[in-house]
Amino acid sequence: MLARRKLCVAAALATLVSRLDAAELTRWKGKPAAPPVELLTPEGAPFSLKQLRGKVVLVNFWATWCEPCITEMPSLQRLRNELAADGFEVLAVNYQEGPARINGFIQKMNLTLPVVRDTDGSVARSWSARIFPASYLVDRDGNIRHWISGAADWTSPRLVSTIRTLLAAQPSR
Repeated sequence: MLARRKLCVAAALATLVSRLDAAELTRWKGKPAAPPVELLTPEGAPFSLKQLRGKVVLVNFWATWCEPCITEMPSLQRLRNELAADGFEVLAVNYQEGPARINGFIQKMNLTLPVVRDTDGSVARSWSARIFPASYLVDRDGNIRHWISGAADWTSPRLVSTIRTLLAAQPSR
């Protein structure tokens, strides 16, 4: 019985990993301008998406209770580490959780990417983030170019290639 359970768990993990690898960004068809993100960090410092203008930004909506969010978070950190010098940033927008819970998660996952708190869910609603994780790729001019609903392996060659294409483009201003 125990061997069968282990086999089922292994099969489920293999399926999840293959789905993460197969995840693709979809072209954004909504209004191009990214909605504002003006929130506080878990420490209470103000943070705005405008601070990142000129960079390509992956805005990721997540929560600590969301298993797919937990699964993809290490790849988000690796992606940031790999592309930060090229003008890339990840902005992790936590959905309606308190500072202690968020900070515990940040420490446990060894995250250094910027995290902000969407305490009432209004920012997630303005971005149409209904399923977590939900991620939006914003170009250097502040326009949403691509999005993905659900977890992804952010270090997969296809996703990195799309991000590198945006990094190679110069801002229009």
